[in-house]
Amino acid sequence: MHFNRQALDQLEDRFRARLINSLSGFKSANLIGTISDNGITNLSIVSSVFHIGANPPLVGMIIRPHSVTRDTLENIINTRQYTINQVSDRIWQQAHQCSARYDADISEFDVVG
Repeated sequence: MHFNRQALDQLEDRFRARLINSLSGFKSANLIGTISDNGITNLSIVSSVFHIGANPPLVGMIIRPHSVTRDTLENIINTRQYTINQVSDRIWQQAHQCSARYDADISEFDVVG
């Protein structure tokens, strides 16, 4: 099949999102753990974590533009610390729930277990 921009724009929103999200193939599922300056923990699911090099050890991560509140990004900017945790098949549903919008004073660790 061939899709030009006009054809893509005419697709149903969720179908288009799933199609575009699948173009690069299998993705890793990672939980990014952070903590705010106020001590509130945060957990977000990120699929764009990638290996850059081993010597020096470098890993990259892409987070969507900072056009809306992004607690994970804010915490990383403020504390310069975070954890990368792989999602296993036992917790994938809970991990995906971390992508829901929660107020900054709510810990996803607590909400999703």
